[in-house]
Amino acid sequence: MPPRAITSAQQRLKLYSKVPPHGLVLYTGTILTDDGKEKKVTTDFEPFRPINASLYLCDNKFHTEALNELLESNDKFGFIVMDGNGTLFGTLSGNTREVLHKFSVDLPKKHGR
Repeated sequence: MPPRAITSAQQRLKLYSKVPPHGLVLYTGTILTDDGKEKKVTTDFEPFRPINASLYLCDNKFHTEALNELLESNDKFGFIVMDGNGTLFGTLSGNTREVLHKFSVDLPKKHGR
């Protein structure tokens, strides 16, 4: 990120006293306007759902691929994972998972004669 972009990002981050609940999206850089002039832009927003990606990219374009999951289905699915050590109950929506309850068990080892 060029020094101007880093300074712009730092200034924008000062507007936040804490990380928003679903994270923060921040784009900063220089774009060409329709009349061919350079314009510095800094855009930030709080997504309405968590984005489980952390990216720091320096490029000649803004990468918005991680935002695509915000447009995907909002369906929530429940899941149960069980093995010989315990059980986990959780939900999954997009690529956001939430563990609702987890417990372990101490089962005796199998011994054969």
